[in-house]
Amino acid sequence: MDEKELVQRAKIGDKEALSELIEIYYDEVYSFLYRRMGNKAAAEDVTQDTFIKFIKNLPYYKEKNKLKSFLFTIAINTSNDFFRRHKQETSLHSLDNVGEEITEDETLQKEKALIVRQAVLSLPEVQRDVIILRFYHDLKIKEIASVQKVPIPTVKTRLRRALKALKECELW
Repeated sequence: MDEKELVQRAKIGDKEALSELIEIYYDEVYSFLYRRMGNKAAAEDVTQDTFIKFIKNLPYYKEKNKLKSFLFTIAINTSNDFFRRHKQETSLHSLDNVGEEITEDETLQKEKALIVRQAVLSLPEVQRDVIILRFYHDLKIKEIASVQKVPIPTVKTRLRRALKALKECELW
């Protein structure tokens, strides 16, 4: 069954179709929120809240838009609400799997990933979101503009500035 049919069935109350949609997008939304927030527990909470809001707002979803963009818009708004409620700064967590035996190559890869994550998290929020949506979730510029509710040239400018800032961190 394709996505459009799943959405139509979910809108009329088909719980299996709704579960399948959530299953399809859950990991990607969580991944986006984890990269955006830099905190595993907060990302888990906000992911849950995102899908609760998705269920409540599904009747308002216009099928001419991409469902992925609709979900990312909800995720951004939900994480912004979380930050306002908790007034917390984005925090970085130590590498996962501490204590497990890992090879030197794995250690170097994790250290590089942490450096990249720190650099991305140091960007202004709108630039961070553009980088995450473009390079981690493969959204097109037009889709990012839809998610952020800004014109396409604004997204291009944010992307260009973010890449320049990351180059100054000597990541590339």
